[in-house]
Amino acid sequence: MHHQFQEEVRRALTKYALVPVLLLAFLGSLLICFSWHHYIVMRNEASRQTAAEVLTGILTDYEQRADRVAERLADGPQPLASLGAPSPLRTELYAYLYHEVNITHDATQFFLLDRSCRVLFGSRHTLPPTLTPLSETWGIVRRLKEQPTHAQAEFLTRPGAASRDLLVGRAIVQDGALAGYMLFVVPGEYLTHSITSPHLYFLLADDFQNGVLATGGGPFTTRFGKVADVVAAASSKRITYQKDEYYITQQPLPQGCTLYAITPVTDLLLRYLIGAGLLLAIALIMVPIILCSVGQESARRAKAVDELVEAFARAKRGDLSAQLTVRRGSQLEVVTEAYNHMTHSLRALMQQHEAETRATVISEVRQLESQFQPHFLFNTLENIKFMIKLDPDAAMQMIQALSSLLRYSIRTDVRQVTVDEDLAYTHNYLKIQQYRFGSRLRYEEDIARAARCAAIPKLLFQPVLENAIRYGSDDDGNISVRLTVRRDDALLRVTIEDQGKGLGAAKLAEMRALLKSRNASSRHTGLYNVHRRIQLMYGEAYGLAIACPETGGTRVTLTLPAVRKEEMEECSP
Repeated sequence: MHHQFQEEVRRALTKYALVPVLLLAFLGSLLICFSWHHYIVMRNEASRQTAAEVLTGILTDYEQRADRVAERLADGPQPLASLGAPSPLRTELYAYLYHEVNITHDATQFFLLDRSCRVLFGSRHTLPPTLTPLSETWGIVRRLKEQPTHAQAEFLTRPGAASRDLLVGRAIVQDGALAGYMLFVVPGEYLTHSITSPHLYFLLADDFQNGVLATGGGPFTTRFGKVADVVAAASSKRITYQKDEYYITQQPLPQGCTLYAITPVTDLLLRYLIGAGLLLAIALIMVPIILCSVGQESARRAKAVDELVEAFARAKRGDLSAQLTVRRGSQLEVVTEAYNHMTHSLRALMQQHEAETRATVISEVRQLESQFQPHFLFNTLENIKFMIKLDPDAAMQMIQALSSLLRYSIRTDVRQVTVDEDLAYTHNYLKIQQYRFGSRLRYEEDIARAARCAAIPKLLFQPVLENAIRYGSDDDGNISVRLTVRRDDALLRVTIEDQGKGLGAAKLAEMRALLKSRNASSRHTGLYNVHRRIQLMYGEAYGLAIACPETGGTRVTLTLPAVRKEEMEECSP
């Protein structure tokens, strides 16, 4: 039993001791997940959406400007070709375009071309080298001819530039015929500067997966300018590229473009790895220490409980010489002290009261034995042993109840107490029995207010209740006990009833004969001692009576004198 209990305590303590380590690991994992989601996923998402809005806004602005010029010229009073020479309309359009492209000081160029792609006027007299030679069959011009009512855009490669320039154009239609073109050239540096972020890279690809715009100088395109396959295939995922780790998301933009947001995560993953390694190292250090401490603690607790059980077993055999070692800080400290105090008090009582009346000595000794029979204490401690594993809080409650019960029982300074005081002791006893029997035990009490301050012998209720619980179970093993206290003029009547099987006629006659005798040779010494104590203290007219009602069960009635009227008024609440 010793090894089994020690193993059970060790398992229970191990479970509770390892909880902080597991909680620390869980919190560390939760922190890593939160950090990844907040600093990588959410920041990447927010930055990509912002960059997409900026690029879309720039493209939309220049498309709208080209549309306004086309609409103005479509309704203009003079042919487009004539705007090569000074005129009010030319001056008006030039002022509008000059103002628009210089709002943001982004060095954007504008050009108004005739149908043959000759410059009529613009921010420069000639087209930039990236647009020459320009013909009606060339990229954007061809698309503008095919869709003259819609703005078109594409990216131009400029020698020596890290990013391509954005070309936005719109066809000019007059009298239902194609008359020319309005072009804007937005520098790639301006686009790059507009979306640059200190936390991640951006890569803009056209509909042919050509890398047309990149921030941060990330190596995410091939030597032919194409977006790397591993990058193009990534969407909301982590990839390994050129021995580094990245988190990539993508978003489609107008004109068939795709924006990639690329967050470098190599350093962060390394920090995560270091943190996880530290947590693992802490766990590897703490777990052996915890297991060693748990082993020592379980052995110490098992030894304390075994010593206590052995002491009560010796007390059950009549040996009260054992003294237990009080371990400060132990959950059994109070019980150990109470046991030592109880055995010391019992020995002192047996030595100091030999000279008193034999009936008083027998009554006191039997009263203590009936209230605290070693088998009850032994069973209670056995229950505590297993409750420590199953329900530590309940075990603590049982220990506290047993401690209060022991303290009350060893008080030698009073012989009489009030009904309320003895009930408080009785409730501690019932609490222990409730843990033992669980839902099978049902207890009720009905105490008259006028009777609560009545004086009664100490430890009056518990022996009778113990007898009712021990022998009052029904066929299903359920126990139902009711305690009633009433004051009837000069008498105090206490009734304890159970709903058990009751006593047969022969057994009932035997019990009544026992109460009339002068010694208790039966196992029902508890009832006899209560009856005898009442008669010794108050006279032969009072005592205990037993009956078995026709409805079943057993009824025990105690009759005592009530306190005087002035004493009751003095203590009434």
